[in-house]
Amino acid sequence: MADPAVKAGGERYFKGVIPFIGVKAPRVRDVARALYTDHGTLPTDTLVDAALALLRAPHMEEKQLAVLLLERIKRRWPSSLLARLESVFDEAVDDWATCDGIAGRVLHPLMARDVTCIARVAAWSRAANPWRQRAAAVAFVKSARHGAHTDVVLTICARLVQRPDRFVQLGMGWVLRELSLADRAATLAFLREHLAQVRREALRYAIEKMPAREQAAILAEHAGASVPRGRPRR
Repeated sequence: MADPAVKAGGERYFKGVIPFIGVKAPRVRDVARALYTDHGTLPTDTLVDAALALLRAPHMEEKQLAVLLLERIKRRWPSSLLARLESVFDEAVDDWATCDGIAGRVLHPLMARDVTCIARVAAWSRAANPWRQRAAAVAFVKSARHGAHTDVVLTICARLVQRPDRFVQLGMGWVLRELSLADRAATLAFLREHLAQVRREALRYAIEKMPAREQAAILAEHAGASVPRGRPRR
């Protein structure tokens, strides 16, 4: 299925951070569907092992397939899945697409199914690995827009705003943007409290859905704050 042009385009877009085989996303979804059709009756542990092995594989499409396979068996997820994902993140996740796919398609449903997972996912914001830090925020995006777990979201963001890493702060900005739909006052209060730490790019994310007048006001305040930039990541 590989197309050299798709491979080149993907690797160019991700600036060489991760290699591609060259298979378009719809075809990867076709493969996931076929895999489950042919092998979905295998024991759950076998399918989870296969998904995690794919997640450790080097190519973007293999990692995408891993997330899609896990999503297809979500009604059968073992209680050990979250703990196993932690080590895989540290070993194999080094790009925002894989990070966000796991956060949205696996971590969020895990928390919805089992509330005891909420604290453990939130604790990822303390991890040394920046991709786990980002995932801690992105996992709450769907909840934040409905005003759920606001205190947890703000606690996560209070940790992430201390990190200069670009992708960590953009994950924080994303979840704050969704929180602003449910609780604009709390979002603005958080941003004003941390203006000297939040990157301008992350701030723009966070206020994107606010009225133009409020956006202009907080951007002007931010321009006068002392904001550490840190070393940029790719």
